[in-house]
Amino acid sequence: MILNQNGEAFTGDPFFNADFIQRNKIKTIKGQYSFKKNKDLIRPVPGTYIYEFNEEGRLNSSIDIRWNGKSLDTTLKHYEYNKQGLIISLKKSEDGGITLVEYKRDSLNRIVSQSNYRVILNELGKVIKKTAMNSESMRYQKGKKTTYNSYNLPYLISYDEYNEDGYKICAIDKLKMGGTVYKKDFFYNEKGLLMNIKTFYDKHPEPVEEYDFKYDVFGNILERQEYKQGVLIRDFQIIFDTKTGLLHSIIDRNPVTNFMSIVRFTEYKYYQ
Repeated sequence: MILNQNGEAFTGDPFFNADFIQRNKIKTIKGQYSFKKNKDLIRPVPGTYIYEFNEEGRLNSSIDIRWNGKSLDTTLKHYEYNKQGLIISLKKSEDGGITLVEYKRDSLNRIVSQSNYRVILNELGKVIKKTAMNSESMRYQKGKKTTYNSYNLPYLISYDEYNEDGYKICAIDKLKMGGTVYKKDFFYNEKGLLMNIKTFYDKHPEPVEEYDFKYDVFGNILERQEYKQGVLIRDFQIIFDTKTGLLHSIIDRNPVTNFMSIVRFTEYKYYQ
């Protein structure tokens, strides 16, 4: 149900398996928030999390209404796709407004430009005013991508490396100004599931960031642990319903304070 071959599970990118969602005709998944402080009971709080899907199984939107202790904060994301199921636009709430990101793709479906706008929407979610903020372009040559800034000057070179079986083994980003290099190394278990991502900065021997993943016997992701400078800073746990196999709960724990944010997904709606 949840994709994680590139470490995308529960990130800002769509991570649901569209084939699974479409095959099971899932339309919406809705969950309710609870919080748990250290040495306290689990207590329900105001707030919901909703995933909405189109009939092709693609994530159409996510709505996160979260209690901050005084009021409710709302984070909205809405996606549009091309015929191949790849993202061509994203509307998201941030910084007190709505940002629209538009992607143009070439014949190989590679992103060749990304334009950012601040927009005003009507009550139906349609854009009625759009202000261009900035735009970047991407060019490809010999397996490498060069990103150009708004002045059409190159600033970033990116490329991935794969083994003979097609597994990504590293992703490299190099800033042209200063030559800073970020390298992500990918490690897999005996079944080919992603187990670890380590990010290195320049030639430092120790990773600046690390992600560890755990799975059940069916290959469902159960846990994502995030480390900074070798210190565990976030523990994300995923629980699936043992009867249905569907996503049931996510637990976001702060290892320092042991505070837990819990969302229980108990309401599913389906296409007929």
